[in-house]
Amino acid sequence: MISLTTALVALALSASQALAYSGDMTYYTPGLGACGKYNSEQDHIVALAPAQYGNDANPNKAKVCGRKISIHYGGKTASATVVDKCPSCASGSIDVSPAVFKQLASLDKGRVKVTWGYAGSSAVNVEDLGDGQVRLVMADDRDQVNEEYEGFENAKENEL
Repeated sequence: MISLTTALVALALSASQALAYSGDMTYYTPGLGACGKYNSEQDHIVALAPAQYGNDANPNKAKVCGRKISIHYGGKTASATVVDKCPSCASGSIDVSPAVFKQLASLDKGRVKVTWGYAGSSAVNVEDLGDGQVRLVMADDRDQVNEEYEGFENAKENEL
């Protein structure tokens, strides 16, 4: 019989892996993004592939808007906020601002293979059901928007 701690660690590790993506990372010149925010080359932002961005009726209200991701390449890690959709990106691939790309690789590379995942998305909550029984529930922070996103300039209604 395995211990509860062992089971929790195994579940957390499998959840973390399930929420990880891999693909190409390229960079672009930001402007007005699909989330309805203006951004510049200096902002730490990312555009997701349609498979990860989703197909919300109103892309400005997509569930991924404002979420932070962690990107890994060559032993380095950078974070970026989701503000845009990359229509030409394959599933798992991302398009980032030059500021993010430069944290991980030289702009001369243009395209590199990365892994990435949503920051803080692999927590497991344990509910005590009594009589020595517990229920494991994946914690989901999709509705949490980071402070950086709140500071980005909103598009005007006629620009959306």
